[in-house]
Amino acid sequence: MKKFAVCFLSGLVCISGLTGCSGQSGQAEGPGPELISAGMLAQDVYDALQEEWDSYDNLGTEQKMLSGHFPGVCYEDFSDWAASEEFLGMSVPNPLEEAAWLEHGTYLGMPEGFRDAPNVRVSLCGTREGHVEWLSIRSGYRDGEIRVTLDAMLYSDPAENESPDSGWSAELERQYYIANVDDDPVLITEDSGEQYVSRTAYLARGHVLYRVSVIGASDLQDRVQETLGDVLSEFENV
Repeated sequence: MKKFAVCFLSGLVCISGLTGCSGQSGQAEGPGPELISAGMLAQDVYDALQEEWDSYDNLGTEQKMLSGHFPGVCYEDFSDWAASEEFLGMSVPNPLEEAAWLEHGTYLGMPEGFRDAPNVRVSLCGTREGHVEWLSIRSGYRDGEIRVTLDAMLYSDPAENESPDSGWSAELERQYYIANVDDDPVLITEDSGEQYVSRTAYLARGHVLYRVSVIGASDLQDRVQETLGDVLSEFENV
């Protein structure tokens, strides 16, 4: 069952342009993902965006100031990847869904049922005029103690009237990938803290920029690296 709500994105706040209603599509500059067009998305997507803007416009001035919400950002929750594809009206390949060695978890990579979090979350951002600027599908998995999250991010041509807040994380991630990827189409970053270590891989396939993060306890660095290698091998035929 779908659940519509207003939200700030976890790990994705707003960006510069994604998918639009102009019907035009094209290739992003450099090695990034191909851009998508408005006609590739189902009407459900535009209905959700319209409902989000209607909800925001019905708020009073003080409510808007206190909400801390970026207008035009919303999400839909799903029990599995296939249901999210049906909502979008397009196929978004995800080889991890069929990887038998991974357990399905919440979209944050926690065990299923953890705090009633959904398995899959679709986030999208668009203009009041119905121009979907970007969207992301996130799902999560478990390799024993290791958390795995996958974000599939899709973009379109920039909106004609971009918000002054455009250029936040989702678009910045695309620009980061384009600026830093070289002959190897897989870009890998590392992070760590007192209690964790993580490896994140970016790779573009068709219309999708994938971000796959593998996270484990600080003493599981070798396991994290091994799991990331196994995850990337699942993308060899995508």
